[in-house]
Amino acid sequence: MNEGKKLVLARGIFTTFVIVAFGLIVVNEKKATIMLPKVKEKINTYIEENYEDITNDINIGDVIYQTPKYTVKITSKENENYFFYIEYDNKEIKDSYEKDYVEGTQLLDKIKNNLKEEIKNEIDEDCEIEIIATLDKYTSQVKERIIKEQNLKELKFYSVNIQLDINNWNEKEITKTISDKIEKYSTNNYNPKYYKITINNKKDINQSIEINNITNDFITNKYKEQIIKDILNDTETPVLKQSKITYKILN
Repeated sequence: MNEGKKLVLARGIFTTFVIVAFGLIVVNEKKATIMLPKVKEKINTYIEENYEDITNDINIGDVIYQTPKYTVKITSKENENYFFYIEYDNKEIKDSYEKDYVEGTQLLDKIKNNLKEEIKNEIDEDCEIEIIATLDKYTSQVKERIIKEQNLKELKFYSVNIQLDINNWNEKEITKTISDKIEKYSTNNYNPKYYKITINNKKDINQSIEINNITNDFITNKYKEQIIKDILNDTETPVLKQSKITYKILN
């Protein structure tokens, strides 16, 4: 077979392949459209059977087909950032209810990022935000405020994690630096459950300590300098123990 015939044959095979592939796509799309009413019915039945207790609190979105599955987004009427998905694929239905609605994963991630951005804008501070627990672990009142996103920075459901570089590695300067930092947050009405503060010695990279469970009350604690001194000396005194502040020497 000469080169010309080979080229014509190859083009023919390629054209046939494209036509068949396109035909399959069209058939699948038509099949998906035909199946849509039945899938909607199955999903609605699934919602009625499994989510009867929240049906008045949610909005049910449109069923969307995206090969190879159908998906519907279920959103809280209180907050569009609070949602979960139901998927129908090959006659099987599964959902993200436990993770995204009960535990509130998507909502809490959104809130965490919003708080971080607020802090950056309001007090020009880089930090990390940690949500203390999943949504279902909070009381109903706290849970309601979280879902409605009402005055969240004053609600003790998160921690602020920050890094501080210290010039003079002694209790006096470290105490003052920590107090000034917390005062800055407190003045802007941030009241986290606790701060996790990592202090780094600028003059010695081998000196670094992570201090946990510091609260806004640290500012007015008359023993705060003693507490920091005990931490630097790695000595658990009654004063340190009573403060409930914990620490970990990193280097």
